[in-house]
Amino acid sequence: MQITNISARLMNEHYCHMPHFSELIPCDTEEIKTFKDHWNELSLDQNFKDYTHRERRILRYYYRPDEENPLQLNRDTEYHSSVTYNVEYKKGANQLSYAKEAFITHPIMQNVLATDIAILHDRLTKERHYAIDIHQFRVKAQSGKESPTTSGIHQDGQDWIFMHFIQSHNTEPVISEVHATAHEAPPLLHTAMEHFLETLAINDKQLYHRASNVRQVSPTNAAFRDLLLVTFRQIPE
Repeated sequence: MQITNISARLMNEHYCHMPHFSELIPCDTEEIKTFKDHWNELSLDQNFKDYTHRERRILRYYYRPDEENPLQLNRDTEYHSSVTYNVEYKKGANQLSYAKEAFITHPIMQNVLATDIAILHDRLTKERHYAIDIHQFRVKAQSGKESPTTSGIHQDGQDWIFMHFIQSHNTEPVISEVHATAHEAPPLLHTAMEHFLETLAINDKQLYHRASNVRQVSPTNAAFRDLLLVTFRQIPE
């Protein structure tokens, strides 16, 4: 699938599932290994520890499409969500761990970001500024206890979200869904992402999404699922 086709799908259907997104990203076996290794260096998400075992780091940019150097790092580690979730968690500011420098400069990370921007090129208003927040997520299950991946059918208060699958270990299939509304109904998409960089992109203003829990296959070994989330949100003037 070419970038122009992906962009057209997002415009017409408000979401696009890309099983072979990795074909758009030049990389070799060693780069893939070192990229995946960065998910072994995440920190427990303290605000959600009573709801799920989720580890994460954040990488942030300001993006200004009409400027000569459109990307500028934002080193603020205090993350404020514009929405609240109907689960047990600590609301308000979330003080997160920032991404490691080697992750920020990793060629796969830079190429994924450039590709996501290219896909959204015609969807982004040239005169406006955007916040790009990039989250490394690991949801982990152990001792026979399931770990929720998301807070049910929801939106995240973003404009666009790219969910890039990284890897999983000892997990039952985690089902990703896209919904037209916040209510239970047959989903627009129901799939288990399993390939490196398999991607689901969604218009978060128009549609809703959720994913099922992380469950262990073997009860004697921990299970985890790793995801790279890239979000775009227009900054109010």
